[in-house]
Amino acid sequence: MSSPESQAYRLLQDSDWVHAGLAEAAPQELRTVLTMMLDCPEPLWISWGPDNLFYFNDAFVPWMGNKLAGAMATPVRIVWHDVWDELGGAIADAMAGTHRSFRNLRVFMDRDGTRRETFWTFSYSPIRVADGTVGGILCVVSDQTEFVSERNEHSRQVEAISEEARQAHAELVRAREQLRQSQKLEAIGQLTGGVAHDFNNLLQVISGSVDMLRYGIPRDERQRRHIEAIGAAADRATSLVSHLLSFSRRQTLSPQVFELGNGVERLGDIIRTLLGGRVGLELELPDEPLHVLLDKTQLDTALINLAVNARDAIPEHGTVRVCVRRVEAMPSVRFAPPLKGAFAAVSVSDDGCGIEEAVMSQVFDPFFTTKGVGEGTGLGLSQVFGFVKQSEGEVDVTSTVGKGSTFVLYLPLTNQALAVDDASGAQSLQDARGLNVLVVEDNVDVAEFAVSALRELGCGVCLARNGDDALVELEKNHARYHVVFSDVVMPGISGLELAKTLRGLYPDLHVVLTSGYSELLARETDHGFALLRKPYTLGDLAAAIRPPARAAHLALNGEPTDEVWRTLS
Repeated sequence: MSSPESQAYRLLQDSDWVHAGLAEAAPQELRTVLTMMLDCPEPLWISWGPDNLFYFNDAFVPWMGNKLAGAMATPVRIVWHDVWDELGGAIADAMAGTHRSFRNLRVFMDRDGTRRETFWTFSYSPIRVADGTVGGILCVVSDQTEFVSERNEHSRQVEAISEEARQAHAELVRAREQLRQSQKLEAIGQLTGGVAHDFNNLLQVISGSVDMLRYGIPRDERQRRHIEAIGAAADRATSLVSHLLSFSRRQTLSPQVFELGNGVERLGDIIRTLLGGRVGLELELPDEPLHVLLDKTQLDTALINLAVNARDAIPEHGTVRVCVRRVEAMPSVRFAPPLKGAFAAVSVSDDGCGIEEAVMSQVFDPFFTTKGVGEGTGLGLSQVFGFVKQSEGEVDVTSTVGKGSTFVLYLPLTNQALAVDDASGAQSLQDARGLNVLVVEDNVDVAEFAVSALRELGCGVCLARNGDDALVELEKNHARYHVVFSDVVMPGISGLELAKTLRGLYPDLHVVLTSGYSELLARETDHGFALLRKPYTLGDLAAAIRPPARAAHLALNGEPTDEVWRTLS
């Protein structure tokens, strides 16, 4: 049993129950439970037998007060006579085999000669003996008096504060809610970032293989249908991962400067097609040019998501209105303070069924949808939210049930010059022929695909399994390589660290990074290296690996010959 140094153990040994020899005749179940209770650091007590004899441990001793003397192995109704009327029924229920529990139960009891209001949390559990009958009960207990008193005192203080202090308290609550939302977003971002990296590696092999089959030998109609079905499924999976990364603000964006009004106007034809014949589209564009620095593809996706949601909210016939205007400040959205400055406000409104107040706080949550099964993924609005927030903007929503909804995207304007379209971007697959490429990839399946794809493009290929092997190979003969094509997430030296090292050692060497997702790239968007996102196509790969000054390089070094790829050991 417990150590002789235990106060409860000494009280038990001094009790009449022990001196009368009743302890030796106690059933094994009682002796086992007593040993467990006396060794437990949490407050426990036991009631045993028809007389409800009371046993307790050291952690319970401080709550005994003036009841301590003679309490061990004495009937509960005698020790706790002042509260027996309130608790006796629950003890009887437990002895009859029914567990009972109470949370913050108010009990008036004698505390050192003074009857006081106390609060307790109890849990009574029956203790069964070998034949299945109840021999006693075990009570787990905690004194909540101080906690409840502090809570009640706090409530009284809150009720007594002035109106000014009440407003300050409301601001604190709003800030706490904003922090909770931010923490939830961060948690989702960490989860989706880890999943996206591995998932996009799998998608790279699937969609890349489909792309190679498309450019391969002619196939019959049945085979082409199967290939296209696999490709379509891979595209949908890629879109889901992209939307999740957008919501968590971990999507690697490719911003460029463009005129917002023209961009929305060009998207109008696509939106009209998506809206169908029963829903009309009205565009309201500004007379002045509004230049923004954004990922145009992500913006188009966000506006399409909003337009499709607006269409689905209109039960029969209606209108979707897209308005672009300049504003000189961004209002307070979701408890964030308002911001002064030049912003473009892009609103998408509908005259549909509207959004109920009960779900307004959830509309941007990933996988939340009010649509039926199979009618939506619940990722459309989460993509809008993530893209706008990552672009240092904000999105707001207002709605009236039965009248419609309006989503407003606030996007920062820029004074940077417009991007110039590169007409040479549409290069043929033959443009990469003759390049020598050092592939740095640790994933076996992705490495095998990348090597096969580059050989299909007519490149000479050497494979390094990590950044250290790549540096060793380049130190031996860097002049033979035109391109280093490296994954970002690898054990040891990351692809980004490798690229920075190569920039210092071999500044003329073209370096292309590839990743399905990387926390490094999400944090460091201005690294200055070419980036090819997984999953990529053969055309994407050919365009990415083409060095900016390839013609001059080939003139100096001669046209390289194709070579069989090898793996560095």
